[in-house]
Formats: sequence, structure tokens, C-alpha cells
Amino acid sequence: MDIIRQLGSSEGIPAEAIRAATADRATVTPLLVDALEKCEPGEVEERGLFFAFHLLGQWREKSAYRPLARFLRRPGVDRILGDAITSTCHRVMANVFDGDPNPIYEVIRDTEADEFLRGRMFDSLVLLAFRGEFDRTELAGFLRASFDELRPRDYSMVWDGWQRAVALLAMDEFEPLVRKAFESGFIDPMVTSFKHFRDDLRRARAGGPLDSWYGSDYEPFGDVIDEMSTWAGFQPKQPAYQAADGWRPDPWSGMPARNPFRDVGRNDPCPCGSGKKFKKCCLGKPEAELRAIAASDDVFEADEFEDFDDIDKPIGDYDPLVEPDPDDWRAADEQQRIDVIERYHRREGIDMGRSGLHATVHAIVENQIAEGDELPIRRTLSRLMAEGLDRHEAIHAIGSVLVGYINDLVRKAKSETSPAPQPGNNAAYFAELEQLTAESWRSG
Repeated sequence: MDIIRQLGSSEGIPAEAIRAATADRATVTPLLVDALEKCEPGEVEERGLFFAFHLLGQWREKSAYRPLARFLRRPGVDRILGDAITSTCHRVMANVFDGDPNPIYEVIRDTEADEFLRGRMFDSLVLLAFRGEFDRTELAGFLRASFDELRPRDYSMVWDGWQRAVALLAMDEFEPLVRKAFESGFIDPMVTSFKHFRDDLRRARAGGPLDSWYGSDYEPFGDVIDEMSTWAGFQPKQPAYQAADGWRPDPWSGMPARNPFRDVGRNDPCPCGSGKKFKKCCLGKPEAELRAIAASDDVFEADEFEDFDDIDKPIGDYDPLVEPDPDDWRAADEQQRIDVIERYHRREGIDMGRSGLHATVHAIVENQIAEGDELPIRRTLSRLMAEGLDRHEAIHAIGSVLVGYINDLVRKAKSETSPAPQPGNNAAYFAELEQLTAESWRSG
């Protein structure tokens, strides 16, 4: 396990350990595979396992294919791989592919595996098909069978990966199934739309290159040091930002400010034993302090500080059917807005799927409403309510247009052929809101 500790010993990229491991690849490979197979989270540096996973991909180590597929299905893998789940895992698995798709199939079918990771395994299959390493006829059969067999029969990111594979491989015959998946709510409209699916399908059908916004998504995984050199998590730490008095977020920010690791166990019980959620306790504390807490037997009582939770918070509760006071809403920090929205949905027993994304879109729409007549959002809300939607439904309707608009901006920003969107130019968004009706939203 010394190699894992060496790889995990640095705050940044452990370049020297990576080079040393690469120079002795024949010896190191079985050690890395063994560590990924046998070690439970917490027994070794999770950062070391992160780099071990990617090194095996860089080396295109076929013997690691099945162990890595099993590793991806283990509990807690999201804590080890973090952002790699959506950015590099599929490329690593394509690099180590040994010719048998069943291990990837098993990850996709595993309802206990991370939903984002399951979706990304479809991208592994797409990448292999692009490289001619996987038979398209067999892949078409798997995609067709997946429509009937995939679980859950509800929205999940695994369905997003499925529709993307159908589009990028130009499998026109499955377009009716994709439409049905959208209509059944399997694919979250806050992630993508049927229009975007059809755009990708048309481009693939015409034999054109991938939309440039996909970047390196369908290129082989390369050198670990080069690949990771631009990741924010491996850059020198910057001083914490202190907001000036009176500062409030721009209602047009792409996403409200949140902890960048919000999807990695934020709502889990804190490991220190306080009884609080991780986000309410140790999230963001220095590593040395976390080690000290873990080694201590002096655990805080969960309710010891409960009375202090809502002190000085301008909004203590949220009900989407009742407009919050605009001044109080703007005075709250963005995380509090998201928290009270999530708390409302939990209290009412409303299933939000990916609650963080849902609450974030809610918060952006409420931010825009709070701006009053400066933006047309409040007017749109009033009109939708006059057409028969309640306030909560109207927020969802506006949110669906907002997400589509943001997706379009992201695509254009990443496209080499499209002009970059101009800051403050939201005419297209406003125009779509003018076309939005209660009837179109209900039928959409």
C-alpha cells in the first residue's frame, strides 16, 4: 500500500510518484489493481486510489478492466473519484476495455451504482464504437434492450447517458423510444431536452463531427499529469473569499454559489459523530483539523448548537405557493435559499430526484422574481397563474425554459463555430418566456 500513500501524499498532482510508478509499471500495476480491489474507503488515502484508477487508464492496462468495473460499483466510490465520475471515468474504462462489454453492462444495470457513473458508461460504449473496438450491431441491441430493462423507471442520469448514445451513434430507429422516455419523465428536462437530442441525432446522421462543446469527452484518456493539470482541485489553495457588506448574487449567474463538492455526501451524517449533516459540520475544515476530530473521543452532541441554526437568517422557511419577501430573499445567502427550498420539498414528501439541481433552479427563478419589474419574470409568473397554474407550478414552468436557455448558452460557449453569448443579452430567454403558456407547459 506504500504506492497508494505515495500517490495520495500531495495536495496537488503527485508528479514524482506518478513518474516513478510509470517507470516501474510492470511491478506497480498489480499493486494498484490489488489496492482498488481490496481497500475500503478510509483505509488508505482516497486521493491515492483516485490516481491509481487513472494511471491504469493511462497505461491502457487490459488486466485492470474487470477489477475497475467492480470498483465502480462499490459503495463510496463517488467519494474517491469525485468529479472524475462525470469527466474521465468513461474514458478510462474505454482505455482498459478487453473486448467483453459485460462488465460495463453490469455497471449500467446496477441500480445501487452512482446514477451519473451509470450514465457515463454508455459514453464508454460510444467511445469504443467510434474507435471501431465494439460492434455497433451488438451495441444497438443493448440500447434497445435497455429501454425495457433499465431501472429506475423514473428520471435518472442513466437515462441521459442512454439517449446520448442513441443520438451520437445516429440510431434513428430508436428516436420514438427516446421521445417516449422524455414523455415518461425518465430524462430530466433540467438536464437536457428532446430538441437537443434531435440536434445531436441530425448531426450524427449527416456524418458531421461531434459538436465541439463535447470537448475531449470522446477522446482516449491520456497522460494523468497533463489531464489533471487544469483541475481546480489540484491547484494551489487561494485565500477564502470574503464577501463585501451589501453584496448579493447576480440573478443571472449560471448557478448559485455552492460548495463544489456538494454531491459528495453533503447530506450524510458527519463522520465526526456530531449527529449533524456533513454540510452543517465538518465540510470545508482543514485536513489536519479533520484528522484531529477523527482521533478524538470528545464528540459534540447533535443538539448542542441546534438553537443557533437560524440566528440572523433573513428567511427561516419557504413555501413556493407564497411569495417570499423580496428584501429578505435577496438578503439571504445563496446556500440558505437552496437549503430552505430543499427542506420544503422534503417536508411535503415531494420527490425531486437530484434535489440539489432542482432546488438550484428554484432559487434562480426566485432570485429573478425578487428583482421585481427590472426583469419580465414576475410578469410571466403572474400571467401563468392567471392561466390556472399555482405559484409552484409556474416556477417549474419558468425553470424549464431557464434550463433550456442555459443549456443553449453552454453549447454555444463551447462551440468553435458559434459566437460567444454576450453578457446581459438575454433576449432569447425573455422571448421564450413570452411564448410560454400554462397549456404548453402542461403538454410539454
